[in-house]
Amino acid sequence: MRILITGVAGFIGFHLAKKLIEQGHEIVGIDNINDYYTPTLKRLRLSELDSKKFKFYESDINKIDNFDQNFDLVINLAAQAGVRIKKEQEINYINSNIYGFKNICNFCSRNKIKRIIYASSSSVYDDSNSEPFSESKTLIKPKSVYGMSKLFNEVYASAFASENNMSFLGLRLFSVYGPYGRPDMAYFSFTDSIKRDEVVRLHNDGSMARDMTYIDDVIEGISASIDYLIKEDLNGRNEIFNLGNNSPIMTSFLLNSLKENLNIEPKVKRINTSNESVFTHANLSKSKRILGYNPKTSFEDGIKEFLNWHKTYENL
Repeated sequence: MRILITGVAGFIGFHLAKKLIEQGHEIVGIDNINDYYTPTLKRLRLSELDSKKFKFYESDINKIDNFDQNFDLVINLAAQAGVRIKKEQEINYINSNIYGFKNICNFCSRNKIKRIIYASSSSVYDDSNSEPFSESKTLIKPKSVYGMSKLFNEVYASAFASENNMSFLGLRLFSVYGPYGRPDMAYFSFTDSIKRDEVVRLHNDGSMARDMTYIDDVIEGISASIDYLIKEDLNGRNEIFNLGNNSPIMTSFLLNSLKENLNIEPKVKRINTSNESVFTHANLSKSKRILGYNPKTSFEDGIKEFLNWHKTYENL
């Protein structure tokens, strides 16, 4: 297949492109290489995608009309990520996550591309009770602007799919981590701070829990989503799936695991925040039943894989 991946220089986009190239697909990727975190890491990822089956354009998704138009599938991963960003950067939630997503949808409609997979987030869920988050049963109530922008994607995709008889598949991703990951996420930023003998900023005494999901498991889930979308005609529907690990990790446990693996005592500053989920926990019943999704990587194994990679990365 010929597949367009937006946000291809990002953490998930890079790993997905690598997997799909290995499977023999022709991949076109776009990314604006912004400076939300170091562009050096994004270009490092791209350097690993050297293949005759990969073509890259450095551009914004709001300018996608300038590119090739013949695709079997579009996978939209481009977005302003993170719930903790500077106030002046919040406009990117609008430009990328809302206007950019609408532009991707219109591009696909104009060019008769019927299948779209897009990244949503566990941030759309309410965390007022202790039950695992279910696609059909858990209250949808984002706490952050980021979460609201992802909920917009889902609502817009449902209406757009129905009006244009297209097939949309939204993936609610849960705290994806691993090699080549995002430096703004806790596991990565904690590691950097500990190694540099800098202060670790621990939010809410480390009492928050995240359903940390290893990158290889997420890529298998996206690959299964592609197979499902190709085989099934969703008849103008937007189908939603959780991709998580079903095993939340306390932030305090994460910090202690890094301390033990690195054998370094961290310096810690405790900070209170109120705009984040107390916990995230994916109910995987639907994903397992329909996609055959079955995450296999334990947190202990996954964090060791990340730390092994980080030894190489920190010396670049």
